[in-house]
Amino acid sequence: MVNAHYTKDLQELFVKAPALKDRIEYTLWFFPEVINIKFGRASRSAYYDGGTGTVRLTKISSNYVIGHEITHFLQDEAHFNGKTLPKGERQCDLFLFARSPALVADFWKAGDNSYIGWALDIGGLRSVYSREEGQAMIFEVCREAVARYNRGPCHYVSWAEKRINENIAGRLKDRGL
Repeated sequence: MVNAHYTKDLQELFVKAPALKDRIEYTLWFFPEVINIKFGRASRSAYYDGGTGTVRLTKISSNYVIGHEITHFLQDEAHFNGKTLPKGERQCDLFLFARSPALVADFWKAGDNSYIGWALDIGGLRSVYSREEGQAMIFEVCREAVARYNRGPCHYVSWAEKRINENIAGRLKDRGL
């Protein structure tokens, strides 16, 4: 069971945006290795505060954004008391997306921006994959990329980006687009 500490300013925000707390609790379910974590309020955009080990969120932070910032916490050897993940924004997204299709950025409706998404054919993805299919495909590719990483040194992030784009291109070709 995770011990999530919420700063006073974030608790005050929950009064105006109760769904944010629900999204945090839902997202934390995908992080069983997290025992203690601190959440605070961000004024403009969400970020991970490595100085204090605090995940800072806005009232509109999506499950993807919350998960992305929690994954930064897992990259922080100064605050996370477990096996840390490789550092970097693209690595952060990849390890997040490999947890569940539900945590893959919503490139369809929510307009989430992700660091891996910058390397993808998002227009093609939207045109040939439903949200559920696309998130499942990205999840599977990222799971395989994490398995490749675990087997030894490799270019697992660029491999995943290339493989996702190949899947999109294959569907576009099959549909004559």
